[in-house]
Amino acid sequence: MKFIFILFLLISFLNARNYNINLTKEEQLFLENNQPLRLHNEAYWPPYNFNENNTPKGFVIDYMNLIASKLGIKVEYISGHSWNEFMEMLKNDQIDAIINISKNKQREEFFEFTNVYHIAANAIYVKKGNEDIDSLEKLEGKTIVMPKGFFAQQLLEQYYPQIKQIHVDDSVEALRLLSLGKADATIDKKNVLDYIISTKNVSGVVATNYVNDDRLVSYISIAVSKNKSILKSILNKAQDSITDKEMLDLKRKWFGNNELVNNKSFLTKEEKSYISNNNIIKMCNILNLKPIEFLENEKVQGINIDLLNLIGKKLNIRFENIIVKDSATAEKYLEDKLCDILPIISKNINNKNILLSNPLVSYKLAIITQKGKPVVQDIDEVLNQTMAKKSNSENLDILKSNYPNINIIETKSDYDTFEAVNSNKVYYAIEPLPVVAYYMSKFAFNDIFISRYTDILLTSQIAISKDNMMLYNIFNRAIEQINENEHNEIFNKWTNFSIKTPFDYSIIWKISLVIFIILLILAYRQSILNKHNKTLRLINNEIEKKNRQIAKQKELFEKLYSKSSDGVLLLKNKKITDCNEAATKILQYSKDELIGKYFYEISPKFQPDGQSSNLKSINKLNEALKNGISNFEWMHKSKDHKKLWIEIVLTSIEINNNLVIHTVIRDINKRKEMEKELEVLTYNLEEKIKKEIEKNEEKTAQLIQQSRFVQMGEMISMIAHQWRQPLTAITATTNNLLLRNILNKEISKDILEKELKLITEYTQHLSFTIDDFRNFFKSDKEKVEAKIEDIIEKAISIIKTSFESKNIKLITNYRFNQMLTLYTTEVQQVILILLKNAEDALIENEITNKKIKILTYKENDFVIIEIQDNAGGIAQDIIYKIFDPYFSTKKAKEGMGIGLYMSKIIINDHCKGEITASNNQDGAIFKIKLPLDIS
Repeated sequence: MKFIFILFLLISFLNARNYNINLTKEEQLFLENNQPLRLHNEAYWPPYNFNENNTPKGFVIDYMNLIASKLGIKVEYISGHSWNEFMEMLKNDQIDAIINISKNKQREEFFEFTNVYHIAANAIYVKKGNEDIDSLEKLEGKTIVMPKGFFAQQLLEQYYPQIKQIHVDDSVEALRLLSLGKADATIDKKNVLDYIISTKNVSGVVATNYVNDDRLVSYISIAVSKNKSILKSILNKAQDSITDKEMLDLKRKWFGNNELVNNKSFLTKEEKSYISNNNIIKMCNILNLKPIEFLENEKVQGINIDLLNLIGKKLNIRFENIIVKDSATAEKYLEDKLCDILPIISKNINNKNILLSNPLVSYKLAIITQKGKPVVQDIDEVLNQTMAKKSNSENLDILKSNYPNINIIETKSDYDTFEAVNSNKVYYAIEPLPVVAYYMSKFAFNDIFISRYTDILLTSQIAISKDNMMLYNIFNRAIEQINENEHNEIFNKWTNFSIKTPFDYSIIWKISLVIFIILLILAYRQSILNKHNKTLRLINNEIEKKNRQIAKQKELFEKLYSKSSDGVLLLKNKKITDCNEAATKILQYSKDELIGKYFYEISPKFQPDGQSSNLKSINKLNEALKNGISNFEWMHKSKDHKKLWIEIVLTSIEINNNLVIHTVIRDINKRKEMEKELEVLTYNLEEKIKKEIEKNEEKTAQLIQQSRFVQMGEMISMIAHQWRQPLTAITATTNNLLLRNILNKEISKDILEKELKLITEYTQHLSFTIDDFRNFFKSDKEKVEAKIEDIIEKAISIIKTSFESKNIKLITNYRFNQMLTLYTTEVQQVILILLKNAEDALIENEITNKKIKILTYKENDFVIIEIQDNAGGIAQDIIYKIFDPYFSTKKAKEGMGIGLYMSKIIINDHCKGEITASNNQDGAIFKIKLPLDIS
């Protein structure tokens, strides 16, 4: 019996169809290195994707498991995150794919999308009694409740701003608020809401209609990150391998066939009245394409006819068939009112008096080749080969238009087309999927297969006269009511014919081969039994040796547990169930006193941080159960009410399939005492540092004052230059008046006023000069708003006379000219120090053509002041030291070395800026960098 069973399995294996997916070596390597694939699992979006008792479930989960089985890979479902969190995780490569998502422009920036595998329509749900709300137009000015971030919510917000929205976390909450009358409606996938209503006991809510906006139809696919395009290719190939039957079984399992409130609730009152008065619709039929629309046994039949009959049931109407020979005749019948409707396939009607409905059904065109020929990756690969196509085919013109160089051999019928491919008269054909499935199953074309689907669609629509807008609107609404299950059932009806195949005589040699292999196996089996017996004896000896080692390890672990210097306790259900000797010494309780107690029972009521010992112990235990480990410090209370510090490490482990908290405790009282001593030392050290800082600040203030005293001496020299000319002029004027008086010359009133006015002007100049110097030596206590150029000009006014006396040419180039808030006097002091240093360098180096240049400009968020001279520059071996205190390049009697040091303190510390020095080919450049916002 066992032999027959093995034989049966081998024969089945040899005769099984090969469903292997044709992956490239690169794709196979990717799957090997990226297992398991990490896929998102939503908390609750039934029946598509949800998690129940830590088990991923739903249509999408089953679909991905089917793909995984076809690829032979493992997958891992990641749950516990919101939709927006999953989107960020995919961007950051924390998951490999979001498995149910609709494509839009915003998402296309970050992700790549596989083929669409499911189309889901949104429906309007209302509270019972409001069934008249059955369209988006009727929701204008009303309030809907929507899960935030969902595809439908975002589109409604964008395209229907007049509909008010209440945002909630999920569809369950939306339905509950609707049932309580908090909103007028909600909109979501019909399958989702029907499932929630049936499982969550939501009452008083009904569906009234599907949403009449194609933009709200969700085309669901799988999204991967942009840097994993190879994964998209793999998934697309796996999707292509899923059969229609497998897909239909999944949909029947999860979706069933729930209908709306009533068959005609999607119609307006006027449309219902029209149907009541016109329940017989005359339909023109062009019968030229099996199995879509054809005449057989004097009966009009096919996919289009079944879909229209389904619409007839939904509308409670019947059709009267009028057979016409071609589309021109059919269009004329429509215009003359001989027909009410005309089902057409991929026709562009240029007649302005005829309207085309929404698509009744659409199918991709498939590339058909002989078995054994290379798989076609794209239609461009076979354009140089011959192709067969029926001469009056509906999509012949489309192919010629899209591919002008295509090499087509026209046939008399669709059968001739398939026969030409099957007999290798042509290389390939391009036909709609239902036509391919029909002819392959009906006529057993065993040597052909579908090599690739194209992006060209065969679309069936209904043509209706423009004069009959009411009927046009009715059919558009009715088409929307056909669900995916109904489409699939009709499709499978016309494509699932049985195929009669001749007996395969190769089965005989296959069976013979299997019998021969089994005999070899039986012969080989006996030869290896002895080897196995010998190996088993060796293994038994090894097991005994391992058991002895395990016994020793057990004894060692028991000693480590009982004799460990650290306390060890075991907690089950938050109570102490066991402990070692060290734990009793640390906690100062006997073992019997500890067993059965909660941690908070041997602790003070409150911990030092103010938390309740009871609540804190529960939180820490829960943290260990969740994260696996928890480490913290704890105040313990001994039996004699003495408070002791201990360190606790909680680790979640499993013993005999039960979760247990392994607890390690350590006495840290000495450490805590040292921490207190360290705190005192730290406090004392901070006080010492504070005092030293105050001393340094005093020294800095003294240095600034010392710098000002040094500059005061230099200023006196400048005052002498500033005052020499005015004093000489005053002396000359008074001497002139005195001489006239001695010579008894009459002094006219005009001359006297003129001379006195000159004396007054010179005196005012002297006064202004004194004010400038007095302001310079004022200390800045507050920042003042001023232009940086004005500050520079004040500094120049002090030293200008000295420059003129020494033939120093001053050049300014101001390109900033904005107000700043800063310590004006301190900045002026720095500029004056730099100008005086430049003057000294020019004199000391005996430069003939002496020049000093001042520039201001903006650089990012800073104002830059540059002061340049042509005194030859600063020696490279000392340039890095010029800002150090008491370092000077001047002669010993002429410089103290604190000017540049104080400049650095003012600019870097007080003004939060930066001062630097460098050389160019002529001399030194000092650059002051001040922030625009000194706060």
